[in-house]
Amino acid sequence: MYHFGALAAGLFSKPTGGADTFIKQLGFTDLYFGSGDFPHKLGYSQTVPIPGHLSIQENLPVPIPDAIAKFLLKRKLAMTGFVEDLPQPENRVEVSNTGAIHLFHKFHPYDIYRSRYYMGQLKKVMGHAGVVFMFGATGDKDDRHTAHQVGTTRFGTDSKTSVLDPYCRLHDHDNVFVVDGGFMPTSLGVSPALTIVANALRVADYINETC
Repeated sequence: MYHFGALAAGLFSKPTGGADTFIKQLGFTDLYFGSGDFPHKLGYSQTVPIPGHLSIQENLPVPIPDAIAKFLLKRKLAMTGFVEDLPQPENRVEVSNTGAIHLFHKFHPYDIYRSRYYMGQLKKVMGHAGVVFMFGATGDKDDRHTAHQVGTTRFGTDSKTSVLDPYCRLHDHDNVFVVDGGFMPTSLGVSPALTIVANALRVADYINETC
């Protein structure tokens, strides 16, 4: 599973600090559960740094000089949102007869629907901030979106639909536990790092008490 990304990037008339070594970043959860006119869960929103002027040159349809790219970098600001993509049985990991690992993934239409709305909301935020020019993108148009790979060994109570039991032990092997992000049945609308750590501690307590 991946986060379905929504992105809005824009240029401002004044410097945004985009070329600074340490860039101030803003994050907010106002849209995590949607909004009054859009009661659908979205995710965590944040500003994201631009890697450098070379990344601007690589992504523009026409070549531009370094000086112009550096000028744009100083006045550029980007915001992204993490949409929680729906779990789907078709998204899976398979092992072929030769031992090769194959990953299968596609986004649900509902993910695309929410992401496009999310992009529009981020563009509104940029507009209120005084953007001069901006564009938006969603994950279905570009595969270079934020990816926290989770769900490859999802947990559950039924061995037919899950790999792990509720304590992240393999259904068919009593002495094997999985404590990385594979147990998660959904990617969440935020970075899963703290959830993975918290679950690992929960499983460790269970192992200590019962094994």
